[in-house]
Amino acid sequence: MLQVTTPQSSQDWQDYYQLRWQVLRAPWQQPRGSEQDEFEQEAEHRFIKNEQGQVLGVARLHWNTGEQAQVRYMAVNKDHRGHHLGSRLLHELEKLAWQQGAKELLLFARDRAVDFYKRHGYVVVEKAHLMYGDIQHWKMVKVCPSCPGWFRRPEWTKVLQNTWREDIPISDAMGIKVESYTDWQFTTSAEFSANQNLHGTMFAGSIYSLATLTGWGATYLHLKEIGSDAAIVLSDASIKYLKPLKQDPIGNVDLHKCSGDLSSLELGEKAVYTVPVQIFDGEQLVAEFVGEYTLLPKK
Repeated sequence: MLQVTTPQSSQDWQDYYQLRWQVLRAPWQQPRGSEQDEFEQEAEHRFIKNEQGQVLGVARLHWNTGEQAQVRYMAVNKDHRGHHLGSRLLHELEKLAWQQGAKELLLFARDRAVDFYKRHGYVVVEKAHLMYGDIQHWKMVKVCPSCPGWFRRPEWTKVLQNTWREDIPISDAMGIKVESYTDWQFTTSAEFSANQNLHGTMFAGSIYSLATLTGWGATYLHLKEIGSDAAIVLSDASIKYLKPLKQDPIGNVDLHKCSGDLSSLELGEKAVYTVPVQIFDGEQLVAEFVGEYTLLPKK
């Protein structure tokens, strides 16, 4: 998987600024150097490059006040768009801002990027400047969510967390929480101490429950994405226990590996959604679960 990192070498920095200029300035005949400003030295810089060393995306974070940070110079190589690279860069900058105490993130989005930022919890505040007499910008802000990992659609993850707490009591007893929701994955956690057996490891039944609810949550969020309010029922499942879990229960769904034709929901018919879930002890894989969730349109 492509990683978000910080430019290190002289070549890294040259390539980083080259892509920034190439995407954000060159199409409007702006000279090299116009892709930089007075905050470069004190800002946080992130980029993504492939195994061949080609820079695919860049982004920057700087601070306006002690409580407000600003995202700027987000750019992705035009040949590599549609692979969530912008989301990954934005996610890393947000984590950095929230960890350092930001209460709010600010950015100025071009017209074509407004919907992208809305999906990630940003709200349009006002119409901003017109750049080069051609590119309309919009001032957008995002307030630090109650759980900073709720990157994409934080309002949905909040409802999901409350639904678990209020309607599925076992989730609260187990300490199951939403950790993150992004364009590419959904993760959860549980309290180890609330699920420990007499051997000092996590109950197999607790691992199964964590996997079931993680898959259920991923299904719930997918239904929200497609505008459906279908009911979700686990209809079949299998699990492989690979190693004992001793400390740090994490559930993970790679959203691109979920499958199912849900078009029948629009006809008022049920559908099946298959969700693979991995359970980790920190970074060590300890169980693999596959759940089939039957989706029932509400009458």
